[in-house]
Amino acid sequence: MNKTILNTQRSRFFESTFIFLFWILLFVLPLFYQWINSHTIRWNVIFNVWIDYLPLLLIFCINRFILTPFLLFRNKKILYVTSVIVVIALTVMGSRSLRSNMPSQNRNQTQKHVGLQFPNSNKVGKPHGSLERQAGAGTYPPYVNLILLSILLVGFDTGMKLSVKWAETQQQKAEVEKENIKNELAFLRNQVSPHFLMNTLNNIHALVDFDTKEAKSSIAKLSVLMRHLLYESNKKPIALSKEIKFIESYVELMKLRFHEDVKIELNLPVNPPYISIPTLLFTNILENAFKYGISYEQKSFVHITLSIHDSVLEFTIRNSVHDKFKTTEASGIGIQNTEKRLKLLYNNNYTFTYSEIENVHYSTIKIPI
Repeated sequence: MNKTILNTQRSRFFESTFIFLFWILLFVLPLFYQWINSHTIRWNVIFNVWIDYLPLLLIFCINRFILTPFLLFRNKKILYVTSVIVVIALTVMGSRSLRSNMPSQNRNQTQKHVGLQFPNSNKVGKPHGSLERQAGAGTYPPYVNLILLSILLVGFDTGMKLSVKWAETQQQKAEVEKENIKNELAFLRNQVSPHFLMNTLNNIHALVDFDTKEAKSSIAKLSVLMRHLLYESNKKPIALSKEIKFIESYVELMKLRFHEDVKIELNLPVNPPYISIPTLLFTNILENAFKYGISYEQKSFVHITLSIHDSVLEFTIRNSVHDKFKTTEASGIGIQNTEKRLKLLYNNNYTFTYSEIENVHYSTIKIPI
């Protein structure tokens, strides 16, 4: 979540900087415009232009710091629009009232730039009566400029606030979704440990009564596997060589439980490339193969193959299927967890297939590397 906070701070800093520069530019432009036209600055005219900008600044501040956060962002849209109209109307009326109460000499000076125009010293001021006739004969009164500029300014500011808030909301949603995926992956991965431990302890229990030495050896091997589950599995990616070693140790432990008639074959890379994969990704289907594919009364086999070709890692298990387990293996929790983990880790960029053909169950996982 620290990354979200940092991104929010950056967006707000950019927004504040942009607004600050906008207003600085708006107040500096009259100076630049007058200097270009007359190579001199008449401060009385500049001050009058700035006074014309003050209503806009007031409307901007009220909209940004009061109306938008307390009305619009709280889903009070009708009240927000009504409030904006009222604020603009009151500001325009207040501005006209102040202008009408100004001394006659100052009012004549301000009338040389009608409706928030930049001062142009090249234009010669007309008599007071001429300006009144011109305003009366014009297409719209001067205060209409203030209304139009106020509407544009409010729309611009509100649009910027909504854009920034939308971007922040999307970033927060992405972070929350990422955290949810991370937590779900941890939950699915941790489900492997008790399931695996239960099966392995059952194997060791079967050895205790008739082969104490092998039982002790199995406990030692189990400690190695548990160390992998407790420490290595907490790492996000794990070296392929370590995952292969875990598979080999697991299979060796399983062999102790079954007689020699069970054919167990391992085809794993001797010198695997140095790549990383999600930890315990194959454990569920590996457990299923031994749990549902072995029978003490019938011939059974488990064939495990791991290969790499064309930037794709392929893990395949073929195991025998017996009548009492025909529908169980394909619908167990191991298959469901594997499917969920692959979906969360790779979205749709993976292949996971499992099928049963002529009493043989096939499980294949393909992931990009």
